[in-house]
Formats: sequence, structure tokens, C-alpha cells
Amino acid sequence: MIAIILILFSSIFQASAEDDLCTYFKNCGSGSQSSTSKSQPSSGSSANFNPSNISNIKGLGVETLYQPNNSLGFNLVTGTGNVGGALITPTSENSFFGNRAIEIDDVYAQRRNEKKRYKTKKLNVALGAKILKGKNYAFDLGVSLKRNPDVKKINPGVGFSARLGFLNFGAYVYKDDTKLDLGNYYDPYSQMPYSVRFGSSTYTETFTATTLSVGTQIGNLSLDAGMIKTKYKFYQNETSVTIYSSAYNYKKFLFNLAYRKESSDNLKEDKGFLTFERDKRDYYAGVQYLWNKHVNTGIAYNNFLVHDISFTLILFL
Repeated sequence: MIAIILILFSSIFQASAEDDLCTYFKNCGSGSQSSTSKSQPSSGSSANFNPSNISNIKGLGVETLYQPNNSLGFNLVTGTGNVGGALITPTSENSFFGNRAIEIDDVYAQRRNEKKRYKTKKLNVALGAKILKGKNYAFDLGVSLKRNPDVKKINPGVGFSARLGFLNFGAYVYKDDTKLDLGNYYDPYSQMPYSVRFGSSTYTETFTATTLSVGTQIGNLSLDAGMIKTKYKFYQNETSVTIYSSAYNYKKFLFNLAYRKESSDNLKEDKGFLTFERDKRDYYAGVQYLWNKHVNTGIAYNNFLVHDISFTLILFL
């Protein structure tokens, strides 16, 4: 079982707040802390999807992610309400709201069986700023810097998000890299050892990923559709992830529901067996409850795509 503890601290930049759900939940009304993808369950996942989403952050936040038998991850979020920044570690690769990273299928099956999240040492710095804002329109810009300590280089990215009337939309293009230990594993398609196929015991690749999103907000209901596309050299075909997500506030509750379709050359794991299925479908569900302006708790299913149950505790100090 996986536990997530999110601890948010207010900073000297934060304005005085009323005891209002939209002030504390990040995904509703004027209190939303993201420009697009408002239905995602956290500021960290929203910033990973598009760095311009961090522009609306006001205050200082620390998000800590904990899982048994895994290292502790930290997300730092801060901003003035017009300019924001985030330090995200680890990134959201191979989680429900993240990209599908290159992974050896046997390693993938083992961690799924053990209900462990995908391990990555990457750091992601996201910066966002408001450029234009009016009653019926807005435009934000964002940049990102990703670093994989195994490769030891920094990869840039740039994104924008905009609102026009009742619609919000965004795009984000970034470079990233990966390094794999090929060991004695075989390519399931050619039955050739990876080390023979690539002529090395390790594999390194720099790639480009693109995310696109569109959404709307009707009262306390947020609806979004997003897509992540990546063309890896490691795989023959393009990898794409489509996510339909929703968030709804009811009194002191925030409900999240999402559907994910992944099309990739990665094998599909089901009950310990690997099969050749290009399309993989998953669901996410979560609920958060605001006890008061300082304490918020929640529970979620399948955050890390291993059919996990996760718990959240949010403290505002």
C-alpha cells in the first residue's frame, strides 16, 4: 500500500484567504492553481504536464511522496500569483498522469507484481509566468529544465497555456533522456538480446515529447483531455498517451475521476503475464476531504499504474 503525504506551507507572498474550498483545493473556480489541466489531482502532476500551469501558484508549498520500500520524493512549489516555480522529484514518468518511459518489460512486470512505482532519479524544474489576463482571456508561458543524473545533462522545454471564453488549452514540447542497464534481457519482438541489438550493455537515448491539452470548467466541475506523444528510437512505433480527467467539488469534498489510454510497443502485464497488446487502458479515482483550512485528507486508486491505493494528508500552516 502506498501513502502520499502532501504538506503545503503558506509563504510571505500569500494573501489572506477566506475559509473557502476553492482557496485550498487547487482545481476549482478562481482558486485554481493551474492554467490548464485543472482536473489533475495535484500541482506537481499539473506542472509536469505543462510548466505554464505553475504561473498561478501563490505561496510556498512542499509536497512529499512516500511509498514503502521506495525513496522519499519532494516537490517544492512557490509563487507570487503571477510568477511561479516548482522543483519536482521524482518526475511523473510511468504514473497515471505522466509519460510512458522506456522500460525493460521484465523489469516492468516485476515492479507491477510488487506494486512499486517506476524509479527515476530525474529532477524537473518548472517556471511559469502570466503574460496576459482579462475577463475572458489569459495567456501564460512556461519553461522547464530536466536533468537525469545518470546522463548528466540538462534538457530544456517550453510550454504555453491559454484561456479563451469557456475553453482552456495548452501545449508543451520538451527534451528528455534515459539510460538503461540492458543486462541479459531480450527484445520480446526479435528475441535478440538487447546488448547484442545495441552493441552495448547500456542504452542511452535523448528524445522529444509533446503534450497537448484542452478543457473547460463549469461551476465546480473541471473537464480535461490531454495527449502525450513521444517517438523513441528504442521502439519501432510512436508512443502516445491520452488522458481524460475530471474533478468536482461538492461541499468539502473534491472528487477526481480519470481514464487513460496508452498506445505503445511496451508489453501489457496482466496477472503476472506479459502479452503483446499495443493499447492499455487504466482508470484513476480519488477523493479529498477538507476538514478545515489547515487539514485535508484523501485516498486515490491507481496513481502509479500498479493498481495501488494511496492516501493523502495535506496540511496548510
